[in-house]
Amino acid sequence: MRKQISRRDFLKGAAAGAVSMTAMGVLGACTSNAGTTTAGAPETTKAPETTKAPETTEAVTEIVNTNPVAEVKPANQWLGSAPELGEPAETLEFDVVVIGGGTGGQYAAASCAEQGLSVAILEKNFVLGSVRDDIGAIGSKLQEKDGTKIDKATAILQYLMYTSHRVDQRLIRIWAEESGAAIDWYSDLIESRGAGYLFHEGGYVADVTNPTTHPKFPTGHSPKWNEGMNGSAMLSAYIEEKGGKIYTETPFKKFEYEGKSVTAAIATDASGKVIRFVGKKGIILATGGYQQNGEMMKALQPDTTCIVGPLREGSTAGDGIKACLWMGASMDEIHTSMLFDRGSILPTETLATRVEPTAHFGTGSQPFLKVNLKGERFANESCPYDFILHAAASQPGKCYCMIMDDNYLEHIKQFETVGCSRYYPYANGGISNNDYNKLPATFADMMDKGYLQKADTVEELAEKLNIPADTFAKTVKRYNELCDKGVDEDFFKDTYRMIALDKPPYYGIRLAGTMLATIDGIRIDTKMRPLDADCEPFEGLHVIGDCSGNFFAHTYPNLFTGLANGRTMTFARRVARILAGQEVKEYC
Repeated sequence: MRKQISRRDFLKGAAAGAVSMTAMGVLGACTSNAGTTTAGAPETTKAPETTKAPETTEAVTEIVNTNPVAEVKPANQWLGSAPELGEPAETLEFDVVVIGGGTGGQYAAASCAEQGLSVAILEKNFVLGSVRDDIGAIGSKLQEKDGTKIDKATAILQYLMYTSHRVDQRLIRIWAEESGAAIDWYSDLIESRGAGYLFHEGGYVADVTNPTTHPKFPTGHSPKWNEGMNGSAMLSAYIEEKGGKIYTETPFKKFEYEGKSVTAAIATDASGKVIRFVGKKGIILATGGYQQNGEMMKALQPDTTCIVGPLREGSTAGDGIKACLWMGASMDEIHTSMLFDRGSILPTETLATRVEPTAHFGTGSQPFLKVNLKGERFANESCPYDFILHAAASQPGKCYCMIMDDNYLEHIKQFETVGCSRYYPYANGGISNNDYNKLPATFADMMDKGYLQKADTVEELAEKLNIPADTFAKTVKRYNELCDKGVDEDFFKDTYRMIALDKPPYYGIRLAGTMLATIDGIRIDTKMRPLDADCEPFEGLHVIGDCSGNFFAHTYPNLFTGLANGRTMTFARRVARILAGQEVKEYC
């Protein structure tokens, strides 16, 4: 007999088993005695109904947060409880049911279909999601052909420093060992279908010997798609050709489970009919994070919401994460997001006073001089994307100004950034994500909109940015002196990125953070099974992509280009082999 554990039974079980809930409302770590956490909301407290997310990928609503210090609601109010839907009107059986039709879902469905498994994708929107292009890997044939060698032990240890080891190192090892083969599969698939080709972003090495450098690992791979083609178009067609079924406008609601065995996914169709989807071999959860759930973001990541532009409500709302928590799985305690330092605001505004929309300014990730609203330099600008945002969190207005001169194109070339901040081709011929030839037009557009400021002197630029002219002029003078010396005696910035700002006109823009994705999720083991608070796995369910955990903590290390996507692809391929009955290797 199948049964649903009630909210009351769940909370009793949580107390009996000491399932922890963090102060911000998240089921906790793999420990029976978390100490500083609570079991959840009182049984008599009913969580309010959550706002229904839009059913399309296009419809998102901006939440204007006039107070950058997010309001913290009762600990787990965002979690709610599993919906009561009544008996299913229909049961559909497949070997594998994939929940979520975005990047991870499409990788997983394609990989399972290749194994001869019958597959269904459940997607809440009326079309499948997009598939990301930057993919991080070690040991691909493209890297081997290019002569790129990445020492896996060095890469793993460098990565662990970003996370303070608050991850499962075995999962990092799986990515390092198996991502190359995953890339080879994708590369072969793209070419065999005449969709384009995959290239490696290489021609550089990770310098782990220079104490002033954050090592850049050449892990990035990206597709060059033929006209009219993209990852989702290619993969969805491939899945259907292999016999896979795609159910759009079919939002997942909750799991059917008995004890630690997940037996079905419960969803509804566009008419509201309740459908029970059975995965005879297993279910794969790939619903993404919760960045478009304002209530969840403010509860779990108040430190993030206060340094980024507007939150948005949409379909990436933590549905899969909450469904796992309802049945007793545990979530990462370190709540982490992938952030960009590319959100421009008007020179008269801060995040707290912002009225106009935050405008995307891709050049914001370049390591130009950055000063606070007092006109002072406050941090090393040569760092991963979100480091400068965290540094600015303790500065006036939680924002800052980036300063450039008329040589900005040459400076950007010399900075040699990687990944999605790159504007010039790589040394090995790899194509950059952005085209530097388009920057003058972008600058003109941002000036017309009032975000980017231009002036003939630094004092005039300070006035336009509304920062103290005298202090700012002294800061620029000091910065140029250090550039001439060839050493940053103040903040220890990379020497090759210390380039004087001495050719007018000068450009300046106020910047803050923008949200890309949350990357904390349900804790998993090396078979991608969700874990409870005592690290015991649930059977019948595998969790991949941004809704999975135990992989990221504190930051997204963007100097491992494409790591999140590479992890998703690698784990999707591994789960497909597991569901096909193949043995997978355990590396430690």
